[in-house]
Amino acid sequence: MNKKEKGQASGIYIIAITAFFLGCFLLLVLFGTNIYRGIAGRQAANNDQRAILSYLLTTTKMNETEITKKTDGQYGELLVVEDTGTGYGNRIYVADGYLVEDYGKVDGALMPDYAIRIGETATFEIEEINAGLMKVSTDEGSVFIHVPER
Repeated sequence: MNKKEKGQASGIYIIAITAFFLGCFLLLVLFGTNIYRGIAGRQAANNDQRAILSYLLTTTKMNETEITKKTDGQYGELLVVEDTGTGYGNRIYVADGYLVEDYGKVDGALMPDYAIRIGETATFEIEEINAGLMKVSTDEGSVFIHVPER
């Protein structure tokens, strides 16, 4: 073998090694991308699932004044978080397959057309466990809410 053939062989070897490493790098990127998509999708689903329950907890903890359960003939059970001494408050209930919240007179007519959509759910059940505790259940699960004594 002369010098020229040795140089060509080593050049082909370098190109083959470079192509091999480049192929491995591209496979690593493809696998990493698919793994990341799966993780991000599961995280988004978990966040969606927890959003309604977290909202209920936050709303009631930040407004621990008058929290009561009421029943409406058209919309079923509703959770009322009343502003102290005003007769007005946030009313949380299910309308058109969504958990919604509106603000108005505690005993006034509900206004689902003006309500804020919290999340999608078909069920909204409120169970009074004892004088200081309520269990609120939706399609996504249940949370326990502290109810201040009156």
